[in-house]
Amino acid sequence: MPTNARADHDPPAPEPVEVLLGLGSNLGDRDAAIAAALDALGRVPGVEVVEVSPLLESEPVGGPPQSKYRNGAARLRTTLVPHALLAVLKATERAAGRVPGPRNGPRPLDLDILTFGGRTLDTRDLVVPHPRLHERSFVVEPLRALGVDVDAIPRIARPRVVDTPAAVQEASLAWRRGGCSIGFVPTMGALHEGHASLIRRARAECDRVVVSIFVNPLQFAAHEDLDKYPRPLSADLELCERNGVDLAFVPPVEAMYPAGFASRIAVGAEAEAMEGAARPGHFIGVATVVARLWSIVLPDRSYYGRKDAQQVAVLRRLQQDLCLSGELVECPIDREADGLARSSRNVYLSPEDRTAARAVPRALSAAVRAHRNGVHGRDELLGLARAELDAEASCTGVDYLEIRTDLELAPWPGDRPVDSSARILVAARFGDPATRLLDNASFRDEPPVVG
Repeated sequence: MPTNARADHDPPAPEPVEVLLGLGSNLGDRDAAIAAALDALGRVPGVEVVEVSPLLESEPVGGPPQSKYRNGAARLRTTLVPHALLAVLKATERAAGRVPGPRNGPRPLDLDILTFGGRTLDTRDLVVPHPRLHERSFVVEPLRALGVDVDAIPRIARPRVVDTPAAVQEASLAWRRGGCSIGFVPTMGALHEGHASLIRRARAECDRVVVSIFVNPLQFAAHEDLDKYPRPLSADLELCERNGVDLAFVPPVEAMYPAGFASRIAVGAEAEAMEGAARPGHFIGVATVVARLWSIVLPDRSYYGRKDAQQVAVLRRLQQDLCLSGELVECPIDREADGLARSSRNVYLSPEDRTAARAVPRALSAAVRAHRNGVHGRDELLGLARAELDAEASCTGVDYLEIRTDLELAPWPGDRPVDSSARILVAARFGDPATRLLDNASFRDEPPVVG
């Protein structure tokens, strides 16, 4: 058989791709470190250094105090796939003496893939085009020196806004293939600092963050005015952008509940009494929408605020019973300066009612402080809390004030001394028209501070 018999069947050699590379150094002989790196890259099979910009001096961005950088850009041609080239760059950085350190810390060599042909990648280790390319003059100026039309390079929008379940799942599955963990914060919009604290927690613990903004009609009763629920979408998206959200899911009702949608999820004991009694059917709507969102986003971690303690208990039961993916993460109650738990409802309080509403955290604090001072009777602790609420004339009603077990929220027996595994929960109304406020406190934590 002729020695070249297999030649017609061999795959064609890959076509070289143009890559734009960012160069930086602020330790040691900076220019020499960059020159040595480019020389080393030029000797890697499948990599050709085509052109290098002049180097410029720049101030460091972020990180600890450190010296100025030398920065530039290079045009490469490569037959390597993106992550193979990334591995070569990381090895080159290590060879120059780079070691793990603080984010944006000083380094002898920094090599960033800015673009890779016309490809868009969003993985744990590599995002191209580089998401901060357009923001940094020490990247833009060297690229322009190479004749690159920087304005023509696509910008990676953060957050990306989508309105269909299919688009969310496509993004989630792509992130998973790229090795990313996904954090999820479901909301009904009207976002405030409490939501932002959940988003920041997700941002710190996950590679990608998804926020849903959906006013769920299933959790509103007939007498509750769904149409008046605030929907400041522009402000919500701005908050998402400031806090590093990668994807905002903003579906219309017909995307969440298409024609023929008939399923409802009822959770057992955790959904009874308290909010379940005050708002019949509410938790069926909550459980149904969260189960649908959870199956759409496929999160590794979902984040919920402890202010809505009964909702957290319902969703914990939902996750356990339906084997929903990932971890449910409970986050501490975020309070405003005067002690009120952050809530979208707080904006409806008049200045006078806002002052009176501080009776809610004050009631909780009275019970927790008394418990710390040796009062362990359930009814006595509830009486101290109730006295704080009754002292405010604009408190127009208390839907419930109860002491329950911390996680399952089972009723606390009257003959059992209250211990640190208990939680006190309240729902009270203030003003006319009434604004309904929810709050709670654990007897194991510090009492709420009321300003």
